[in-house]
Amino acid sequence: MKKVFMSLLLLTLLVDATCKELKLSEREAEKIAMKVWKNEGAGKRSYLVWWNKGEEFASLGIGHFIWFTKDKPMWFFHAFPAMLRYITARGAKPPRWLKADMPCIWNSYEEWKRAKRKKSKKMEELTDFLDRTKGLQAQFMIDRLNQAFPKLLKYAPDKKTRRTIRYNFERLLYTNSGKIDPQGAYILVDYTNFKGDGTLESERYQGKGWGLYQVLLHMDTKEKNAKKAFAISARYILDRLTRICPPERNLKRFKKGWFKRVDTYYPISRIKK
Repeated sequence: MKKVFMSLLLLTLLVDATCKELKLSEREAEKIAMKVWKNEGAGKRSYLVWWNKGEEFASLGIGHFIWFTKDKPMWFFHAFPAMLRYITARGAKPPRWLKADMPCIWNSYEEWKRAKRKKSKKMEELTDFLDRTKGLQAQFMIDRLNQAFPKLLKYAPDKKTRRTIRYNFERLLYTNSGKIDPQGAYILVDYTNFKGDGTLESERYQGKGWGLYQVLLHMDTKEKNAKKAFAISARYILDRLTRICPPERNLKRFKKGWFKRVDTYYPISRIKK
């Protein structure tokens, strides 16, 4: 797998409003990318082009970037077209028929399932393309975090909130010695890819969001272990999401898997109550 990520020589994270840059080594970036892929698709090629039963969209690539259909455009961040534009601008060569502005080539879970079973030509071409561009997809996820932090600060309504967001973000990303904490970087990249940065007003149920902003804001600043504080906050925010979402979305079915993912941040489920 290492060859897949040879393009990740140095990746940068923007960590404050003055655009200070921190660098991740190739090895650190590779580890983060592999962890995200394991969370989203068990690290298997067969999950690079996926569709969860009961959802209105396909999930593609190592980050399971969502791809909306023509008939059911959603209000979430349309990640697959954004990812496709990003990696093609950096030299990726998609199949000729694949364009960033096109809707999903399958209009339902059933259509996708038939194409998967029959190993259709487009299914195979798309899988091959996503398999050979995993490194660029990883860069996209990290760049998404690059853009997220300034947005979080701008979205905060007052100085007190901005201080809280900055404090929790930076104590995750830095060790006590001021170096990047690889686990903290993984947490921030993964959750941003998983549930967004939390600043989109369209991503709300009953006025409440579930992205990185909401988790950082809800963290207990008195908890000395930032990873533990983030994991506890993430579980609360995700549990709240399952309770406030429209009944037809039935997000409770994903709760066990979501909490298992949060346990890769800090093993909250193993802590005795």
